[in-house]
Amino acid sequence: MNPTPTTGRGQARGRFIRGRARGGGAYRPYFYFRRNGRVIPARGQSHSNSNRGRSVSNIDGGSSPAPGPARPKPRGWNVKASSLDCSFLRPENYVAPEDGFGLQVQSFLVDSPSTHPGWRLYFLKDSYVPNSDLANRLMAVEAHYQRNPIKYNYADAGKRGFFSLSASTIVGDEQLKKDWPTLIDDLRMHPMRTLGTLGLAMHTVVVNHELDTKESNESQESSELDIVLQIIEEPMPTRKIYARPVNFVPVELINSIDNSRVDTLVSVRGIVRSVGEPTYGLSWQSFRCTRCQSEQAMRQRGTFAPRPYHCKKALCGAKDDFLALRSSPHTRLLVRQIIRIEESSLLQICDIEHNTPTESDVELRQDLVDSVIVGQEIVICGVLKLRELSELPSTSSGAPSGDMQSYIKAVGIQDACKVKREFSERDLGAIAAINAEPNSFKLLVQSLAPEVHGHEIPKAACLLSLFGASGSAMSEFNNKSANVLLIGDPGVGKSKIVHNCVQLSDRVAHINGKRGAQSAQKLGVSFGGRNKRVMESGALCVANKYGHCVLDDVDKIASKQLVLLQSMQSGEFNIPLPGLFATLVTQPSVIASANPQRGQYDPGRYLLQNIRLTAGLLKEFHLVYILLDNPSPERDQSLAAHVRALHAGFKNRKKISARYALKPRPNDSMGESTFYQNQSSMDSADLSVIQLDYDLNRLLQLTEEDDELDLLPPILMKKFIAYTRQSVHPLLNDQAIKSISEFFFKLRELSETEHGQSQIGTGQLLGLIHLSQARARLDLSNTVTNLHVRDIIALVSESIAQTSLITEHGGMAQGRGQAMMASSAGGSRNSQLRNFIHMLHLRSEAQCRRIFDYDELKEIAKRAGIMTGISQLVEIANMGGHILKKGPDMYELVPE
Repeated sequence: MNPTPTTGRGQARGRFIRGRARGGGAYRPYFYFRRNGRVIPARGQSHSNSNRGRSVSNIDGGSSPAPGPARPKPRGWNVKASSLDCSFLRPENYVAPEDGFGLQVQSFLVDSPSTHPGWRLYFLKDSYVPNSDLANRLMAVEAHYQRNPIKYNYADAGKRGFFSLSASTIVGDEQLKKDWPTLIDDLRMHPMRTLGTLGLAMHTVVVNHELDTKESNESQESSELDIVLQIIEEPMPTRKIYARPVNFVPVELINSIDNSRVDTLVSVRGIVRSVGEPTYGLSWQSFRCTRCQSEQAMRQRGTFAPRPYHCKKALCGAKDDFLALRSSPHTRLLVRQIIRIEESSLLQICDIEHNTPTESDVELRQDLVDSVIVGQEIVICGVLKLRELSELPSTSSGAPSGDMQSYIKAVGIQDACKVKREFSERDLGAIAAINAEPNSFKLLVQSLAPEVHGHEIPKAACLLSLFGASGSAMSEFNNKSANVLLIGDPGVGKSKIVHNCVQLSDRVAHINGKRGAQSAQKLGVSFGGRNKRVMESGALCVANKYGHCVLDDVDKIASKQLVLLQSMQSGEFNIPLPGLFATLVTQPSVIASANPQRGQYDPGRYLLQNIRLTAGLLKEFHLVYILLDNPSPERDQSLAAHVRALHAGFKNRKKISARYALKPRPNDSMGESTFYQNQSSMDSADLSVIQLDYDLNRLLQLTEEDDELDLLPPILMKKFIAYTRQSVHPLLNDQAIKSISEFFFKLRELSETEHGQSQIGTGQLLGLIHLSQARARLDLSNTVTNLHVRDIIALVSESIAQTSLITEHGGMAQGRGQAMMASSAGGSRNSQLRNFIHMLHLRSEAQCRRIFDYDELKEIAKRAGIMTGISQLVEIANMGGHILKKGPDMYELVPE
């Protein structure tokens, strides 16, 4: 404790607190005081205080001890007063500058000039000076707004509180460029001050427009009722108007933006991964002095609401009686929201095994709050800012206060569907070279997962699914989906094909089913954060509309198959919450892989008996392929040569744009020569493409002449796919419509013949149309021709053949190869009875006996895909005379 000052010194107790007084504790300066919870050192000690505890010189030149008890020298006694200057504690210097212009202030007097009524809404510290650079720029921007009344809606801007500012409109105004030549550079380097200038100019124009409208209405003759209504409906004062810039800076990668560009304008493109809860707080409160009627505003922070302690107007000494103005435009409510975006770019290849996607936090304010939803792809224009990690809601209270994190303070948001991706001249040259290949379809199929030998048909199906989803916002009809499922033995390369699809899609979400419950939670929408109030998007929302949801080992996420089925059927995802219910749109294309239940696919069992998928979910896939590891000497020899070529470097990917000249070449990707040869050899001209002998697998396979085929790198394929989805929107011609209709009606007839009722619906018809348009988009064709439909019919026919039931004699079951792959285990009671009797005859011929017990009949029924109602089926077969009961649980098969 400090000793009590004696009367001999004549020192009164001051308002400052001594360093170790009142309880000790941590180190504090010798003289200090507190403000906002911070210990602030006071001004340097005076000469009299610095001589305490030292000897004082007398007149004779000697020295005598100073009166009073001797004390040790205080800390900082030898520090000069100039080094402890505390001028930064003045009210106008409380906080560091923001954006390099002006200093934050705690309060200001509302003294806006008559020429600019909203001056203090945009410039808190600067005073209006006529004929200054700022005043001249304001006049130039106001003249620009008045010259373009069609592009700027004054009434709408005043009502909504913001307006869109397009770069093309600003650049196209020669007079504005002459008056303010550095406008674009100022907006990029000093965005906050420049946007304030642009907003103040619009505020002035809006106020003048409202006054002109009011005067014109008063000049017209009006009834007494109109006059009364005008008095009652007094217009509210115009509040702050924000300028939302568009296309002033190019879109950049998040990784390329470093912290040296703080307080500059940047633009990024990404997908909204999480959306936080909006927060509301009073940032400024306006007060009116009851004595001089002047208005002043004070900054509001924390839970304590400060009020003025004196009037800021000169010659007014009011200390109290200040009236709060809630309807004043200077009383402002601050609305904030934090979202997180995941980068979406064509310049990067997604490595799902080693790298995590780049993410960035974005702060939304005012009208931008709640303008985006989870899973939406947006283009954000904002100012790069820094903040301490301790300010984040997700960090603990013990986080170090010195660590900083960058974030983007958004000043404008655009839907990515309305912003086209940009391609360089080199990219367009490479795309033209790919399209000029003699067989571009074969080149793209072979470039997809070249490490996997063979399986050209499944590769072609996955490739068409990547092309099928449209990336344009021209119409909602372009948002198509093509779902593909790959089933096969372990080690055949289906996971490698799926991983390559992840790399080639510009909007993709990957789920690995091997991680179990952790992957299942990432499929739908979840809630995180400290209070579980941050909505995080799952894979279905990230790949919404024209994206792809890639599921590896989809059979292992059984707990979320119902969510996936709901999304694929209705294109929506429901979120039931306490007290509310939300619905999100989810329309992705699904590319999935699954493993057989018993480790190896059994061709003698139905499809649903080999995998752990429900019949409803299996029906939503348009194409299903079985990748088997069958022993074959020719295939094994070709596979060995393929592996040797890979290790020797003969099949390395090369940039095709560096080798091929940009000149037109004949493109035979659809096999036109074979098509017209078959057409000329036919006797009937009415024969459709369904009856043609067309082998697509042989057309896509590598031959000896294709040894020097240059495979495309993934980055080039990704750009080619993105360009076609953005620029090409094919439509079906009359011949293509006729071919698709004939094939669809044929499938329905075969399904009715087998099951008694049709198992083919509109989903399969839409799948045929989407795949046909994807095949035309691959050739950069705006018209779907008969040749494109022929390839799709070949893909669907191969899928039906692969998913058909193979009997013990190597043949297909009755009618099983003609049904759609998704309906392989369903059907009516007549179809089940027919399949059961057929399997029973096959077992009888193989074992040379006709008597079976009930347990054997149950086993045969399960192999026929009949899982329930077996006892009723046996009774129906007995009543129909197909089997005869010979004793307790013993039955005899009646020979045909």
